[in-house]
Amino acid sequence: MDGRSKVLVIESSYETCFQAVERVFATFPLEIKGKNVLVKVNALRACNPDREAIVTHPALLKAVIGKLETLAPKRIIVGDSVGTESYGNSQHIFHTTGLAEAAGPYYRNLSLNLKVVTVEKPFPRKVAVLKDVLEADVYISLPKMKTHGLTMLSGAVKNNYGLLAGAQKSWYHYHSEKPEIFAEILIEMFRLRPPDLVIMDGILAMEGYGPCSPDVRRVNKVLAAADAVALDAVLAHMVGFRTDEVPYLRLAGNLGLGQTDLNTLDIVGNFSPLEGYNRPVVAPESTYCYLSGVGGGKTSRAFYADRICLRPVILAEKCPAGCMACAEACPSGALKPGAPPVLSSSQCMLCSACMEACTHGALKLVPEEKTRRELEGRHCYRLPA
Repeated sequence: MDGRSKVLVIESSYETCFQAVERVFATFPLEIKGKNVLVKVNALRACNPDREAIVTHPALLKAVIGKLETLAPKRIIVGDSVGTESYGNSQHIFHTTGLAEAAGPYYRNLSLNLKVVTVEKPFPRKVAVLKDVLEADVYISLPKMKTHGLTMLSGAVKNNYGLLAGAQKSWYHYHSEKPEIFAEILIEMFRLRPPDLVIMDGILAMEGYGPCSPDVRRVNKVLAAADAVALDAVLAHMVGFRTDEVPYLRLAGNLGLGQTDLNTLDIVGNFSPLEGYNRPVVAPESTYCYLSGVGGGKTSRAFYADRICLRPVILAEKCPAGCMACAEACPSGALKPGAPPVLSSSQCMLCSACMEACTHGALKLVPEEKTRRELEGRHCYRLPA
């Protein structure tokens, strides 16, 4: 072995991706027998995965599960923490995208099992992350091939941003202010638990200003690697970026978290640049407004500020006596037992686990006026009504 990271680039389709998956596991053998295996998809929001490149396609997930079942694991868990427009609604996203059906009995709402950890960059802060990912014996990541208006790429490394539950994601978007700072939290989430294997859905890929761009490109490729950073370096080349144009890849390379120099990689398959790929060329503005495909097409600090004001509001008339599901799911103790439970707003970590846990329709996430006024007092913009 020469120590060079290997990246596979396999021609494939959703009808034949099981063949690609077989080749991936043959190339990157993992010790699966008797192990707890966690498969994390990209389940950003509700969509039709046959027409939009927003989530990992269920066909690839099904192929991976089928292969894992032949390797006699002790347990398989499939899940994710959903994105900005879907906080508190993981099950809904999994069902509407077909990912729940593909996962079958292995689907788990990962946002109901959180662990509080401290990250140091870009700011020292306690965060609630997906405990099942941290504790898995084997962690397999299934990202989607996307470009992104802020991070340039949304690939293997960024799929780990989903370890942050709920609106904590928006908190970092809001406070990071520029791509170089935001890259630091991406790397912190990646370092918490790097995947043992990455299998990227590049069959129907996203162009333009993701993470929710309506522009799709039929690339018909599955990319795979044990080195997530190396895979993203190959992805960058394929869509037309130099590695140093992607802030999180620069940082990952400098920290030695993976190989980013294509000349030092063992790349198997056709990784030629994709002609005419619509990659982001408009840099985020100083006001942190950038094209994203979300909502009206732009995402701004005001957009994220509105989401970090979200707090649980419990409808007493719908909350059954004695049900403490929301309080039991809360990793910070912000919800105190009561009839109904009582919120300590200052302790809220924005993880949305309470809403994930409520099965009675008794809890909503609503912007808290006090927090809205505090944020508006610091900045010249007004939050959406």
